[in-house]
Amino acid sequence: MQTAGSGGNGVPLYAPCRKLSFNAPLRWLTKGWQDFQRAPLHSLVYGAIFVFIGWLLLYLAWTRDNDALIFSLLFGFLLVGPVLSFGLYDISHQLEQNREPSFRHERQKAFHEMGHELMLALMLGMMFVILATVVSMVMWTEPTPGQASTTSAVSFSSAASLLIAVIFAGVVFCGSAFALPMILHQDADATTALITSINAVLRNIPVMAFWALLIFVLTAAGFATALIGLAVIVPVLGYATWHAYRETIITKE
Repeated sequence: MQTAGSGGNGVPLYAPCRKLSFNAPLRWLTKGWQDFQRAPLHSLVYGAIFVFIGWLLLYLAWTRDNDALIFSLLFGFLLVGPVLSFGLYDISHQLEQNREPSFRHERQKAFHEMGHELMLALMLGMMFVILATVVSMVMWTEPTPGQASTTSAVSFSSAASLLIAVIFAGVVFCGSAFALPMILHQDADATTALITSINAVLRNIPVMAFWALLIFVLTAAGFATALIGLAVIVPVLGYATWHAYRETIITKE
């Protein structure tokens, strides 16, 4: 693996990246849709899994009548989505090699990289727990006697919760944007993949901000369709993420 940046012992810290054009995310989405059309069965299977998980999480939140939990779950879905999309990255990789996608290959690849996946999932999971806790604390903060009204207090807590969620999502996005595709493609460890991802995002902030906005808008559209739209949106975004990695991170192959 071609790398750049080394620690004191000469061990590479991250792989180099390319500078991206602003319209690159649209190109990734186009390629993602093309992959969906080439592997519709695999795509819809993974999409259906996401829809089921989303329904389950929302059901648990609604049955507990917890608005803060629903709010956290929506953002948590964006945070842990890249981990659940590992199989989609492998589908794009197989298509890239002009191979027929195979569930067996996807499963074997996932098990082979299980250690690195679990480490990254643990990091993202901890971020989600912190996010859910902080948002819950803010949204359930009681108004003080000096506050004008309960309505203004709720408005303030909602705005604060949104700001906290955006900050957390931004940090996690930087670390996960290219990490899992790199783990799959280069057999990289979680730390190297995370540093590579953060470096690539920071070197292409306007482009990656546009990409994050597109992900958020498309995911919101999926939620607006009672999650059914995620059956198509999630696979397309997963494939697009693979193409984003291939275009951004410089590797030997």
